Amino acid sequence: MLSCRPLLPLDVPVAPRPRGLWKGRGRKRQSCDWDNLNQRPAKRHRSEDTSDDEDSYYLVEITPEPSPKMETEDECFDDQVETVEDWEDLKTAFASAAEQYENDNAAETIQLLRGVLKLCHRFLLLYQDPSVLYAQPRPKSPESPAFPSISSRLRKKCKCRETPTAFHSILGTTLFLFGNILAQDPSLVLPDEPSTPVTYYLNALDVFEMGDALPSRTSGRGCEAPEDWRMNVVWGRVLLCVADAAMAQQRTNTRAPPEPKWPSPEASVFAAIKMRRSPGSRPISLDSAIPHELLLVAMDHFARGIFLMPHNNVPSTTAPSRSKTSLPPFSRAAELFTIALEVLAVAERLPSASERMRWASWADTVLGQIPTQAQTALVACVRGRCWLVYGSANAEAIEDAGEAKGWDMEDAEIFDSEDAQDAREGLERAIGFFERAISDGGESEDELQAFLAEALLTLANVTKDEGTREELYKRAQSLGCVALDAMEC
Repeated sequence: MLSCRPLLPLDVPVAPRPRGLWKGRGRKRQSCDWDNLNQRPAKRHRSEDTSDDEDSYYLVEITPEPSPKMETEDECFDDQVETVEDWEDLKTAFASAAEQYENDNAAETIQLLRGVLKLCHRFLLLYQDPSVLYAQPRPKSPESPAFPSISSRLRKKCKCRETPTAFHSILGTTLFLFGNILAQDPSLVLPDEPSTPVTYYLNALDVFEMGDALPSRTSGRGCEAPEDWRMNVVWGRVLLCVADAAMAQQRTNTRAPPEPKWPSPEASVFAAIKMRRSPGSRPISLDSAIPHELLLVAMDHFARGIFLMPHNNVPSTTAPSRSKTSLPPFSRAAELFTIALEVLAVAERLPSASERMRWASWADTVLGQIPTQAQTALVACVRGRCWLVYGSANAEAIEDAGEAKGWDMEDAEIFDSEDAQDAREGLERAIGFFERAISDGGESEDELQAFLAEALLTLANVTKDEGTREELYKRAQSLGCVALDAMEC
């Protein structure tokens, strides 16, 4: 037989007692005035008697629902219009300097670059993260639930007009261009400025690392802004310059000068960069730098930059609109050509033959990505140089191995080796590119003929058939720089 719980002796039913509350006594519910939620309610002091005879309890202040206009940045700017205008002024100054640099006007360019550095210096002193000047304000979001829904995990497509690293891209590129100008004309430096280009290159690397470690990029909040492909490309080019400086120091067997003692951060942009440097970063030292390892890091940045680089000759969607603040016109073919040419320039001076082969081949791979309609005589000449470096390095390795083992150059075993076959294939490709460049009307025909003669002579030295070898010698001699008796240019 079922038993029933006796009803309470009340005229009206009582609402269930709330669970987990310190006070569960029923109290007349009042309508909630949501418009007055922001007003702080007065607190009643808790009495010493905590019995249930009195209604003594605390009123809890309710936090209003977050507004989409709230920002999560710690900095608040009362003069947001002025800071945005300062950012636009910086972009305008940098665009003017970049244009003068493209026009090979070194004296005018370095003056404009000094102005850009002065503006960047001020931003470094004012902001830990200068991207707050131009980044999209992010709404404050409530605490994420334990099991987020699928819709909450989907990120909206980024519509930012600037990448988070735009400021660091400008500052690092400015230091890179400044160092390049001083490498060409050291007389343009002022007495209070560093006189060695490598100082500017090393500080540019620090700036790029600072930009890559920005809280807006590593916090995981906000939109997924794309990487700045221009910064990655310049980052790789700076590493090439540092690798070249390290090789020059190793050839002269000298030590790098100590890092200059900068004045206060307020007086020097280099001191401000050092102040903002990431705590865990390890600056590169020329004394311990290995060029091949620097090239590996540069290749990683080049690969990222090329992957993100637009495929048409228009500015990227994340770049500012084409105006007085825009950069020089974009050309994917020109960017790829510059990357390959600078990698080849370093590869030609690497001490190891295997390293020269690797990086010369990589440079040709980059040139191979240039569209067919842009494969001009100049591109063919550089591709020929790539394969000339590749074949010559392989031939040099063969000769060194033969001399070490006492081989005779007439020994057929040398010419039948796999290395000799690779050398011949590379040199034959080099000859084909040089001949194409000459037929297309290369600008410097004498230089092209010198490269072609060198390729023919090197190919003859690794050719097994004596008749074919003599024919190659004659072709090289016909170009005017090879004598059959000396067999050298």
